[in-house]
Amino acid sequence: MRRGELFDLTELRVPLSLDQKETSLRRIVDAARLGAAYTYTVKEAAGILAVSRDVMDYLIHTYRLDALSIGVIYRIPWYSLAEYILESGDDIDEVYDEYISSRLRTT
Repeated sequence: MRRGELFDLTELRVPLSLDQKETSLRRIVDAARLGAAYTYTVKEAAGILAVSRDVMDYLIHTYRLDALSIGVIYRIPWYSLAEYILESGDDIDEVYDEYISSRLRTT
């Protein structure tokens, strides 16, 4: 669990199986390639990731998923969903923190 968090999100999320990951990725990428869907509603994204709406809100508000805000409505881009399916985000955060700390040391 990371600092500042009240609970571990990975305990709440049931991981997708390899078949489910491949199917979801194929569906997302094909829809984007054909121009059918570049963004998804929060409800659609929750269905793709097999998580609840509350978890989706948590992922959006903690910046683990990119989201476009149109007033009070959120749309999640296809590439953000694909990235989240491929990686849990923990490694990306560590690399990002390391990069920021290295940039701070050089300046």
